[in-house]
Amino acid sequence: MRRAVIQQLCAGAILLAPVIARSQAIDSVFVEVYHVQPSDVAGEPPLTTYRIFVDLAPDHELQMVFGDDKHQLRIHTTTAFHNDTLNGAKFAHQVNADRLNASPLALDSWLTIGAASDQHMAVPRAMDTDGSILECPPYPARKGKKEVALLNIPAPLCSSDGLMPYPEIREVVNFNFASGYLGKVKGNLLETTNGAWAVLGGKAGVTENNLLLIAQISTTGTLSFLLNLQIETPEHEPVKYVARDPGPDEVLYEGLAYGQYRLPSSSGK
Repeated sequence: MRRAVIQQLCAGAILLAPVIARSQAIDSVFVEVYHVQPSDVAGEPPLTTYRIFVDLAPDHELQMVFGDDKHQLRIHTTTAFHNDTLNGAKFAHQVNADRLNASPLALDSWLTIGAASDQHMAVPRAMDTDGSILECPPYPARKGKKEVALLNIPAPLCSSDGLMPYPEIREVVNFNFASGYLGKVKGNLLETTNGAWAVLGGKAGVTENNLLLIAQISTTGTLSFLLNLQIETPEHEPVKYVARDPGPDEVLYEGLAYGQYRLPSSSGK
């Protein structure tokens, strides 16, 4: 049943070059195209909102996303990250759900471990069956058929929002991670060799598929990332999964490298 649901998700959702592979603790890492907003200026690229999901094996929990001196963490776009400078936040648990329709706050760029607001966990829109709390406007309604086909635009956010109401949203702890380009300062690179964002005690997904969102990035450019994860096993042992050059007791998972950081010979596993 679980495998069938994931296969349906990957077939039905609008994905950007999905990175899907098998390993002990990670079933897949994939990028969902959450929203595409065409530019009002002719010839300029659309603003695309990407969501980076990790599909964990059953009974595993994500503890942190990290970079260290041997395993750099990088999230990059060729233009700049889009930030809601009025109501935005750097981490999703700080996003005020009551303000989601005051501005296009749902398109803000932020980091997370599971949450999408202070009242919601994130799920891929293809798995969202409870409608939407988002309104059109401020979010755009369906465009013309020609534009939808040309830009591969998902359904309007007022039809499905990828938000699951949840009674207890866990705080993300920032361990020395410089998130300065999420907020009011414009930039195109998040990186660290000595930092992480984490949930103390770890976090599992809220659906039977154990999917966890780890970042939402909106940009008019091309997205790339190089990530490393620490995952707790069912035996309560932490294991580090790295995108490159695993050391002793670390596990290589090439799907944690995406876009320009993905090695030409990478199989995504």
